[in-house]
Amino acid sequence: MAQACTDIAHRSRAAAILRRVAAYTGVTVATVGLVTAFAGSRAHAAEIDYDAASASEIQDHIEDLESQRDETGAAIDGLQAQLDAAQAVVTAAAADYGSSDVQLTYVTAAVQSADDELGAKVSTLVEYAQEQSDKYAEAQEAAERSDGLETQIADLEAQAGKLDAQIQEAEAAYDEAAEAEAAAAAEAAAAEAEAEAAAEQEAAAEVPASSSSGSAAEYSADAATAAVQFARDQLGESYVFGAAGPDTWDCSGLVTGAYGVSGISLTHSTWAIWDETSAIGRDDLKPGDLVFYNGQGHMAIYIGDGQVIHAPKPGDVVKVSDLDMGMSIDGYRRV
Repeated sequence: MAQACTDIAHRSRAAAILRRVAAYTGVTVATVGLVTAFAGSRAHAAEIDYDAASASEIQDHIEDLESQRDETGAAIDGLQAQLDAAQAVVTAAAADYGSSDVQLTYVTAAVQSADDELGAKVSTLVEYAQEQSDKYAEAQEAAERSDGLETQIADLEAQAGKLDAQIQEAEAAYDEAAEAEAAAAAEAAAAEAEAEAAAEQEAAAEVPASSSSGSAAEYSADAATAAVQFARDQLGESYVFGAAGPDTWDCSGLVTGAYGVSGISLTHSTWAIWDETSAIGRDDLKPGDLVFYNGQGHMAIYIGDGQVIHAPKPGDVVKVSDLDMGMSIDGYRRV
């Protein structure tokens, strides 16, 4: 019976030690198991081919890595808190029972506090020895648990280091991919703008090479014939700068008067008339078309057979001249 009671007492003390260790360290078997499962089975972010991936895909990969890194950091913090608590148990036991001076102080106090009876003193010493043994067992358990926690923390810290390196690599790949995509987009936009500009320029610069193509500006024979006849009727009349009839003319004044008989209104200015008329090629020239010279500073009316009628300059008169009269030709226009 005494032996059974002794066994029960030993088991009770052992259970109490485990309960106290758990209380001191804040560690339960379930908690340690969960942390171990995290360290061993945490899913890694999916592999990715940075050369083939888009910037958006790389960004998603970075977010996965950062999430995993945060979870790893949280697990390290939790384990570190448990390690600190376990080490505190070891430190406390060493402070209370670890040195001979401390032990002597406890023993002396225990003996002095007991009754003078020898049995009472012995009983007190036995109780102290048991308490010391219990504290030693607690410290031993905490030390062993500390070793395990330190190993888990080291593993997780190694994993965190790898994740940091992967995040850095992914961020560099993202910058490169984003820069390449931006350059490609800019190049595509420039090419599109260039194509649009070329199309607009081609449409605006349509100048037919010959009347046989059928693409020359529309020719109004009646107005053109009337303009030529009007100009012929003014032959010999004097040139006066800024004049537009009825008996004196400058070059653009003669043209406005010639087309005015058909109700066609043109501005009394060579540069304005250039803008108000349509471009044609030299091979498209017909009587009534206009020829511009000297930077659009002079103009004449084509009358056919390589000749024009114009009001040349002060001191001169309205007359017929060769189309190529020695002045540079800027172009040919049709009203």
